[in-house]
Amino acid sequence: MPKYNKGEWSEFYTFIKILADKKVYAADEDLKRIENIYYPILKVLRKENGLSKVYDLSQEEVVQVYLKNGAHLVDVSRDVIKSSVHDLFTNIKSAKGASFEVANTDELMTLLHCEKIKSESSKKEDIKLVIHDSITLRDSEVGFSIKSNIGNAPTLLNASSATNFCYEIIGLNDDAQAINEIDTKTKVRDRLNRVLDNSDALRFSHMTNNTFRKNLRKSDSLMPLIISEFLLAYYRGAGNTFKDLTKIVSASETIRNLGLDFDYEDIKFKMKYLLLNIALGMVPATQWDGFLKADGGYLVVKEDGDVLCYHIYNIAQFSEYLFNNTRFDSPSSSRHGYGTVYEENGKDYLNLNIQIRFI
Repeated sequence: MPKYNKGEWSEFYTFIKILADKKVYAADEDLKRIENIYYPILKVLRKENGLSKVYDLSQEEVVQVYLKNGAHLVDVSRDVIKSSVHDLFTNIKSAKGASFEVANTDELMTLLHCEKIKSESSKKEDIKLVIHDSITLRDSEVGFSIKSNIGNAPTLLNASSATNFCYEIIGLNDDAQAINEIDTKTKVRDRLNRVLDNSDALRFSHMTNNTFRKNLRKSDSLMPLIISEFLLAYYRGAGNTFKDLTKIVSASETIRNLGLDFDYEDIKFKMKYLLLNIALGMVPATQWDGFLKADGGYLVVKEDGDVLCYHIYNIAQFSEYLFNNTRFDSPSSSRHGYGTVYEENGKDYLNLNIQIRFI
């Protein structure tokens, strides 16, 4: 059995728990279960090695497993599946190390005709479900992204060389090499503050990846500029959560000088919309059409093993949850090429990088 991390094992756990429970409860903005709102799951769809498999939950006693072409594979007792849920969760939660095996998983996978821990899917869609839609009274096939609160906090937006924001340094009155030689634990912050202390201004110039720029502008035409202000505040050490930094950015000179009368609530709304787009559709370096890829919503594995759902229908609670529970993070500066003063066409520049992680 190959080794996987807690996030990957959590995807398999979510699959097994849904087979056992046949439903998922909705979550409020504080990730608490809404007891009177749940979504009945009719089928789970998985694709492995080119084969599309259906896990039919319409029967009370068994889960019927068959290929999408109708060929029957096996009927599995739901009691057997239910009995495995607790042990699977306990083993995942108690495991040590970055990646690990989980005992007795081979037997469960063989029983369910699973060949992989993770279903083949897009980057935003981790599991595909057929749910009964109580609004339209129809059965809908929708994709969900899965995030796990077991172990380390997961990322919402992963850093790369494509997620750099470039700032022009106006009137640098210091030695660039001396700045770049700062090698403290908070070297990016210390380098940035030294640049700010020894220059006339630091002005957002451009994003280094044009695809990411265009994707952000689909959320809001001013989003690259607004995010550049968040990054400045974060890397200066003013805070790291969206909740705290929005207060700072909405009152910043750059935002005030736009002359658009933006206040805290305006910037908060824009950030909530951006976080939704990142959670459900947008990937930085891939051209985004503006549509949601995880068109069902989010499934969150809680620390106690409960799996809760943010469906498109409770999108207001989901956006509030994202806003209150995400923060900026500092990825590797050497790997992603930021935090160093450099010269280009006679001008001095400094890159800052965006990575967003759950609290």
